[in-house]
Amino acid sequence: MRHHIAHGPTFTTLEFECAAGENVTAQPGAMLAMTPGFELTAQVGAQMQGSGISRAFRSMAVGESFFAAVYTAKRDGEQLTLAPEHMGDIHALELNSNNRYLIAGGAFLACTGKIQLNASYAGVKGLMTTRGLFLMKAEGEGQVFIASHGALVQRELAEGQRYVLDNRYIVAFTRDMSYETVKVASSLRHSFLSGEGFVNRFTGPGTIFYQTRARPSQGFLRGLFQMAT
Repeated sequence: MRHHIAHGPTFTTLEFECAAGENVTAQPGAMLAMTPGFELTAQVGAQMQGSGISRAFRSMAVGESFFAAVYTAKRDGEQLTLAPEHMGDIHALELNSNNRYLIAGGAFLACTGKIQLNASYAGVKGLMTTRGLFLMKAEGEGQVFIASHGALVQRELAEGQRYVLDNRYIVAFTRDMSYETVKVASSLRHSFLSGEGFVNRFTGPGTIFYQTRARPSQGFLRGLFQMAT
């Protein structure tokens, strides 16, 4: 399978060329165009671990849709083009035994290969860090494609190096990276009056992906539970 990311960084699309039997799992509604030789199936919480209903609720907990669309090529040379619902960039995360990621709700676009996704409970720390009580834990062998709102920035942190990000801009980060929620100023009063409140401090080594625009607010309850539309 080959993929190509085109039209970035604003109106980015993700294009695949598949051999017979190869498949792509994507968010519902992400298909922009395709050749006619694909078999399309809808699966409940595809790629999530657990039983069918369990997978569905795990998908909803991390801000993704109840169903996933699986495109399987029936012959060689089939082409599939995906596009996220918002303007921004797309990036391929290469996963293997040494590379595992936590992904913010709403950032998952598609995956290929032997990828396992799961909901990782993060409690209040997760609520402050990525707009939800759960993060998407991605591991296995293959690729996960993430989509950002605005441009996507990759930052590498060395051992012990720290970096601070506003929670609305985080897209994904290395699973084993240390992170904590802290106030941006010396007092809560100055933190909130400055418009920042709490921020997230990451400590390397590891990799952070963040977006240059925040997704529009969807309200407190939606942000709390990250339920899919």
